[in-house]
Amino acid sequence: MSVSRRRMLTFAAAGVAAAAIDVGGVGRAAQAAADLFSSGAALPKKGAGTTLSKTVLPGPPDGKGYRKLVEGAGEEHLLRTDITPLRAQKLQPLVAFGHLSDLHIIDDQSPSRVEFLDRYNDKPDSGWPFSAAYRAHEFLSLHLVDAMCRSLKELGKGPRTDLPLAFTVVTGDAVDNAQLNETRWYIDLLDGGKSVQADSGSPTRDESFANGAFGKDEHYWRPEDAPQAGNKYHERGFTQIPGLLGAARKPFTSGGLGMPWYAVYGNHDVMAQGNLPIDTDLPFFHSLKYHTVNGSKWTEGPELPAEMDDLDLFDVIKAVFDGVESEDVTPDPARRLLTPGEFIEEHQRTAGLPVGHGFSAGSDKAYYAIPAEADDPIRYITLDSTNPGGLTNIQNNADGGIDEDQFSWLEERLKEYSHTYFDADGNEVTQDGVKDKLIVVFCHHPIHTMTNTDGDHHSGEEVEALLLRFPNVILMANGHTHRNEINPHARPADHAKPGGFWEVSAAAHIDWPVQSRVIEIAAGQDADGKESISIFTTVLDIDAPLSNAGDLGSPKALSSLARELAVNDLQVDESHRGAEKDRNAELLLPAPFPLSGVTSARRTLSGKDGRRTGAQKEPSLTS
Repeated sequence: MSVSRRRMLTFAAAGVAAAAIDVGGVGRAAQAAADLFSSGAALPKKGAGTTLSKTVLPGPPDGKGYRKLVEGAGEEHLLRTDITPLRAQKLQPLVAFGHLSDLHIIDDQSPSRVEFLDRYNDKPDSGWPFSAAYRAHEFLSLHLVDAMCRSLKELGKGPRTDLPLAFTVVTGDAVDNAQLNETRWYIDLLDGGKSVQADSGSPTRDESFANGAFGKDEHYWRPEDAPQAGNKYHERGFTQIPGLLGAARKPFTSGGLGMPWYAVYGNHDVMAQGNLPIDTDLPFFHSLKYHTVNGSKWTEGPELPAEMDDLDLFDVIKAVFDGVESEDVTPDPARRLLTPGEFIEEHQRTAGLPVGHGFSAGSDKAYYAIPAEADDPIRYITLDSTNPGGLTNIQNNADGGIDEDQFSWLEERLKEYSHTYFDADGNEVTQDGVKDKLIVVFCHHPIHTMTNTDGDHHSGEEVEALLLRFPNVILMANGHTHRNEINPHARPADHAKPGGFWEVSAAAHIDWPVQSRVIEIAAGQDADGKESISIFTTVLDIDAPLSNAGDLGSPKALSSLARELAVNDLQVDESHRGAEKDRNAELLLPAPFPLSGVTSARRTLSGKDGRRTGAQKEPSLTS
């Protein structure tokens, strides 16, 4: 049962190209969308509230290797000319939106958690993909997401364009284990105004490894216990924090995003632990569905084979569960595993906008185009890149692909928004009566991780080739790898339409560096009248102090502690923060069609489908 640190969900904007929304009380008038600004101009308030002004870094390790967090200097937008050096002198803002990914809301008391597998990855060269089976801070996952919502809501606008954030998109893996209770927690956290509680099973007993409910194993951190010799977390400097679990289990009221948000489907949203279809029959146990609600907690596994490269996923499952030990926990029907249709239906039960958050009621298809008005200059397409049926090799069963029906649907949507494109043979095609729109694609998996092609799924290489046939595609935003990363995808320099698109991947909320992004799109002309596009990506830290200073009395204090614990994860991958070029950047593209005179509409999002209506006050998103 591969348990990797990466997985799902994507959102887009109902044609909300910089709609004039007064977000969370941090309003900007609609004139912000009409004002020109110099691409070299000073940043409003020097990027206050983002990593443009300051960021968070690991401090020096103490004698045991444990690190506190320190404030780092701000990072300016790095100019990326990988695709073109063409850069406008002045830019017309088009849209600003939030990009979250890989929230991984975790029910850490669930019987379907496989914490005991984490130890197999203690050695860096182990080769086993179990490094996310257990995290010392996982019982604080709700608090981390609440802190990121607070950060986006308080920011309220793009730091470069000053445009109000029109929406937020979540590019997958909103939850960790495809469970109903995890899904409800995540929706309520983003909607805001809801009471949420990181607890399940017994109302009177904490049945987690953090509480030592399953013996005093040296492989887990038990914050209520005094440091003990031989415990690998205590030896690393994790200390005793009396009262932490009680504080973490208390209900609190979610702050919410304070803006429309859209959802993308990820592998953890559709599969148990992001790797196993929910209808799997477990060897030596009941079905996975039955076990998740009624089963016992797995506590100890056998020795695993030394080599895994040629092992089928189900061979690994048999090896893992042959002789595994377990202990009973309290049944909980709220842990029910959700089918795609049920996951979509839960998004219809929301206090936020739009209802369904992009998904259509009564459907089991998790890909869609966001509704838009005719004059919106940008179109947003959301894909379902999961492949829960493609399970042949443990190395890539969590990775993605696009099925044949969806691939054909994607091509038709791209044609709808492209007056000119290229067919599969490279021939230019012009469509009368079709108006050009800029195209942004959201999905969970980066192109290089779309390797799970079983069941007639298309690979990332095929998806890339399709998108490059349509010059109006300018951006793909995704997650899955838990890494800040930006990659160019360019057509040849001698192509009839040189250019390409940028792929922007966001880090996770559950793992270091615990960051998200703000993305802004603008267009303009250089001194010779040549038109170009600038895409600004700005990394955002959570709204939490560097240290909780012993405070356990608020969600903000608990999120601060959770982030500190995350950077001290024994298997932390610090490269997930990304290189300088992968964080704050200005990404250049040649304009694929004339953009002079294109402006963002002066309307706000409203309605059940997220379409924009006439100029009006922003609807309340909290109950």
